[in-house]
Amino acid sequence: MRYFLAIVSVLVLCGGLKAQYLEEEQGLVSRHRPGVMWFYSGFSNYDTTKLRKYDRLVVDVLYNDWQGDLSPLNSPWSSIGFNVNVMFDIPFTKANTVGLGWGVAFSHYNNRTKIGFNSDYTEGSTSTYSLALQQDIVWSKFNANYIEIPVELRFRTKGYQHFKFFVGGKIGYQLNAYTKTKENIEGKNYKFKNYNFPDRNPLRYGLTARVGIRNWSVYAAYYFTDLFTHENSVKLSPITAGISIALF
Repeated sequence: MRYFLAIVSVLVLCGGLKAQYLEEEQGLVSRHRPGVMWFYSGFSNYDTTKLRKYDRLVVDVLYNDWQGDLSPLNSPWSSIGFNVNVMFDIPFTKANTVGLGWGVAFSHYNNRTKIGFNSDYTEGSTSTYSLALQQDIVWSKFNANYIEIPVELRFRTKGYQHFKFFVGGKIGYQLNAYTKTKENIEGKNYKFKNYNFPDRNPLRYGLTARVGIRNWSVYAAYYFTDLFTHENSVKLSPITAGISIALF
C-alpha cells in the first residue's frame, strides 16, 4: 500500500510539472526562467493572463568614489559598496513596457580612501589630509550607511528577454558615518574606528540610471549633497557605478 501511494504521488507530481512546463513553452517559448521566482507558481499551472512584473529585488555591487575638492576616479579599486533594493513594479502599459518602480533600499558606501579626516569640534567642521606620509597607516576607509527611497521611471522592450532603461532618483537618510583605519604600531596591527564627525550630513539625494538586458544591468548614481555641512568643511559628494542583478 505504501509503494502504491508513493507511485501515485509521483505520477500526480510529474503530471503537474509537465502541464506547467507545457504552459511555459507555449506562453514563454523557453522553460528557463529569468531571475529567481519571477514566474513561480508552485505545483499549479501558471496564469498566462497574469501580467509579468520584474526588478522587485535588486542588488547593486558598486565602485564608490566622490567628487568636489578631490578629483573623481582616484579612489582605489577596492572601494566597493552595495545597495539592496526592495521595490514595487507598477506597469503603465499592457505589456509592461513602461512603468514605475519605487520602494526602500539599504545602501553601504565604502571608499578605501587615500585621505584622512580631521574634525574641528570648536568650529564644527571637517577637513582632510594626505595619508601618503603616514607610514604607520596600512589602509584607511570611509564608510556610511543609508536607508533610501528609490523611484524609477522604467522603459522595457516586450518579453522577459527584454532590453531595459530606467532613470530616476533617490533620497536617503544616513544611519551612521565613520572612518576605519588599520595602523602598524611597533610591529603590531591595530584597527580604529572614528564616528565623531561634528557636521556629517544626514541627508542624501541624487539621480540614478540603469541600462541592461533581462535581470542584469549597469547602474550609476550621482548625488548632489555633500558629506559634510559646514561651509569651511571639505566639499565631497558621492558618485557610484557598478552592476545590478534583479533576483525577483
